[in-house]
Amino acid sequence: MSGPASVGPARRRRRRLAAGLAALAAGAWLGPGAGVARAVPFCPQWAGFSPANFPQQPHIDNALLPLVPGAQRILDGRSNVNGQPLAHRVTFTVTNLTKVIDGVRTVVVHDVDYSSGQLAESELSFWAQDVFGTVWNIGEYPEEYANGKMEGAPLTWLAGVDGAVPGIHAPWQTPPVGGQRYNQGWSPTIQFLDCAQTIGVGLTRCVPAGCFDGIVATDETSPLDPASGHQRKYYAPGVGIVQIGAINDPQGETLVLTSASQLDADALAAVDAVSLEQDRRGKLSNPVYQTAPPAELPASSPADAGPAPVPTPMPSTPPKGREPPVRLSLKLFPGAGTVTRSGRAVVDVLCATPMNAIVAHPGVCRGRLDVYLRGGRTRIGTARFAVGGGNERMVRVPLVARAVRALHRGARMPVIARARATGANGGSVAAQTSLTLVANPSR
Repeated sequence: MSGPASVGPARRRRRRLAAGLAALAAGAWLGPGAGVARAVPFCPQWAGFSPANFPQQPHIDNALLPLVPGAQRILDGRSNVNGQPLAHRVTFTVTNLTKVIDGVRTVVVHDVDYSSGQLAESELSFWAQDVFGTVWNIGEYPEEYANGKMEGAPLTWLAGVDGAVPGIHAPWQTPPVGGQRYNQGWSPTIQFLDCAQTIGVGLTRCVPAGCFDGIVATDETSPLDPASGHQRKYYAPGVGIVQIGAINDPQGETLVLTSASQLDADALAAVDAVSLEQDRRGKLSNPVYQTAPPAELPASSPADAGPAPVPTPMPSTPPKGREPPVRLSLKLFPGAGTVTRSGRAVVDVLCATPMNAIVAHPGVCRGRLDVYLRGGRTRIGTARFAVGGGNERMVRVPLVARAVRALHRGARMPVIARARATGANGGSVAAQTSLTLVANPSR
């Protein structure tokens, strides 16, 4: 995901405005301390934003997104560039700096992206937690790089400038699973909008950095660009994002947490110095960024001595040649909406790598997905699929006419979805899941 809708590792996606943009959605659920409800297309804010609801000095200790100065998270994986899956690393470091944006003093985060070992983006993002515990993203200054040269920061946005609206990334209370989507940020100038929905709680995930319990999973989409697919993020208490997955997303960014550390004073001072230098560049060159005062260090910090070498850990050496694909496994999950208007059962197919291993060429799961009436051998639908290793995809299975008619009459249909595929190394993989089909005329 290239762009804003996520926290640090979870690169937010900036989407282009779809033709024929519908009218703004009306209404918003406002949490405690309701402030200003600003107009956002399609997904409302779950809480009002008001500078009066933020402390004079930022402090972010929300369990799902703690942003403590010196915390550094490194995520590794893959992202599609020009149709090719390339090695991708994101390093997300919480600095000692603060910056006032839209009347709120925010924490400054330094976020660096590498693609196949080459610097692709260096971003300063700005976060604050209100007095009720909700963590907001209040702006971003992302410098884009190509062939080692900075090409500018055209996708900069700051809350309160040109109609931009801050977004929620960790609500004061986790919204219910399958509940209303909420705004994660909106900038009409750069046509960026992301919305999130809770899709799981109390989950467990094992990644290279360790195994984590009590995870909350969210599904992110951009209503302005339905073809951009879905991004799934997994937040572990006390850590933050530990895994990112993609469903039907052309960019296909998949990442797992490989390192979670706390920098010592010298290392943090070096990150602060680099971030201050980037802040100065933005103040000199970017009209949107010029509207906010400079970033500041604590009075006792020595890091404002000028530029320093970039301290961000370099990405691992990109793999040379084609490594042997790993052995894959197959998993199935009930898909969102269950049945489309055209009578297709929706099943999520995950082609999994062992323990979420990071590999450049994991292979593909190719096979057939069949849907049977539960308790019998009657097949009511079948579809072919191909899913890349380490990725998840929604497969829509056309149902036979009699099943579609029964569903449109209001029937609930218990079924079993079974899939068999050839995975990496030519091995056979299989999976099945139970679901209940229900007609959903809105999809």
